[in-house]
Amino acid sequence: MTYQQHLTLQHHHPLVHPLLFHTSNMAYTYSPTTTFFPKHHLRSTTINCTSSPPPTTVTTTNNRQPIPPLLPFSAKYVPFNSLTDESYSLDEIIYRSSSGGLLDVQHDMNALKQFDGKYWRTLFDSRVGRATWPYGSGVWSKKEWVLPEIDNDDIISCFEGNSNLFWAERYGKENLSGMNDLWVKHCGISHTGSFKDLGMTVLVSQVNRLRKMNKPLVGVGCASTGDTSAALSAYCAAAGIPSIVFLPANKISMAQLVQPIANGAFVLSMDTDFDGCMKLIREITSELPIYLANSLNSLRLEGQKTAAIEILQQFNWEVPDWVIIPGGNLGNIYAFYKGFKMCEELGLVDRIPRLVCAQAANANPLYLNYKSGWKNFTPVKATTTFASAIQIGDPVSIDRAVYALKNSDGIVEEATEEELMDEMAAADATGMFVCPHTGVALVALRKLRERGVIGRSDRTVVVSTAHGLKFSQAKIDYHSKAIEGMGCKFANPPVEVKAEYGAVMDVLTKYLTKVS
Repeated sequence: MTYQQHLTLQHHHPLVHPLLFHTSNMAYTYSPTTTFFPKHHLRSTTINCTSSPPPTTVTTTNNRQPIPPLLPFSAKYVPFNSLTDESYSLDEIIYRSSSGGLLDVQHDMNALKQFDGKYWRTLFDSRVGRATWPYGSGVWSKKEWVLPEIDNDDIISCFEGNSNLFWAERYGKENLSGMNDLWVKHCGISHTGSFKDLGMTVLVSQVNRLRKMNKPLVGVGCASTGDTSAALSAYCAAAGIPSIVFLPANKISMAQLVQPIANGAFVLSMDTDFDGCMKLIREITSELPIYLANSLNSLRLEGQKTAAIEILQQFNWEVPDWVIIPGGNLGNIYAFYKGFKMCEELGLVDRIPRLVCAQAANANPLYLNYKSGWKNFTPVKATTTFASAIQIGDPVSIDRAVYALKNSDGIVEEATEEELMDEMAAADATGMFVCPHTGVALVALRKLRERGVIGRSDRTVVVSTAHGLKFSQAKIDYHSKAIEGMGCKFANPPVEVKAEYGAVMDVLTKYLTKVS
């Protein structure tokens, strides 16, 4: 079904703007969250249709064929990138296919294609900034594309998403040879300070639904380098669901550690790295009634993909040339690809951007795989990096990431510790306050810009995955020049001066002369 000639937004319902469709001699008012109301020339009663239950009646027009019932929106688990009939309900507790491979959430695209791109653009735009549950969330404003069959009462949301798309004008001009169309998507300006909120609202909402269905789930658990545990603990606390967190000891910032503690999570600090924590949580969740919340679980990616859709919205549905994303466990690069690809397939846009995954050189298995021409992937032993959330040597979503990059003509780049910290400081000096992971992405941009791969006028979006306040100690150490072996060329330490008029005047005079 398409708009045909006319579209009218009606504002009588605060939940969503119902859309009026006109065809040859009939009209419907439609919203995926309300019912169909035939306006005239219809013989039977209304067609009841929500996001999940199928319509139960079929109407006819005068002297015309019956109007076929609309297909309900639905989604299921299927093996990732595999031609098979194997599938599972989203209400099943399952993380791997029968062959042990990754799962993916597959939507009924035929049902979604009953409405054209203009319809979906208008519907999504109509929900931005609203306070009506749950559509004010940047994730749940796309509910039909995320978890179409969940009841609104089961949703656990902190109105995540709708994050700032920052025009990095000064940074681009001064640091990237006059680049004038550079944007930073601040996903870290969110409820718990990272993009992980986008996926966690979906996962915890589904767990809430499963518990109401009396599924054998006592709590939700994850292995984390910091941000996942913060998001999980906050959303579980909001839902009243116990959360269990496995953290590698002494490998995350105190700001990250305090979040799950404050939200009441049961935190286990372990003498291993993230990969060791991940191995343990997978073994534990297979034996105990604890739901696995890591990105091995494809539900989270359904929320994370909405950031890609949101970028398109913020550009008035124009497609950027490049999107650069930091990568660790590598679920996010696939999530962005999936969001962009759904928009293309459903007619909201006519192409997708090229994707770049940026890795820290101390944890760079995807980069090495890319440089080898995508030959056999080999995990690495990740070593300490200031970009601690991507300090992962054996990423769960490697297959997803490779698929996304191959299908978007993508590139992988890396950043050394000194490069990422200098780039973070350079960005901060132009008005941002970014995390080290964003520094990794900015280094990738700089390298591609210097090689001429990314052009001066290419519209480019760098995804900032976490708030800089989570990494204040790293910034303090940098500006104090306290990092061993690092030059810290953009350090800006405070100047000590006596509390005397003459001394202060001398210091300020020298400073003003320098900056004028």
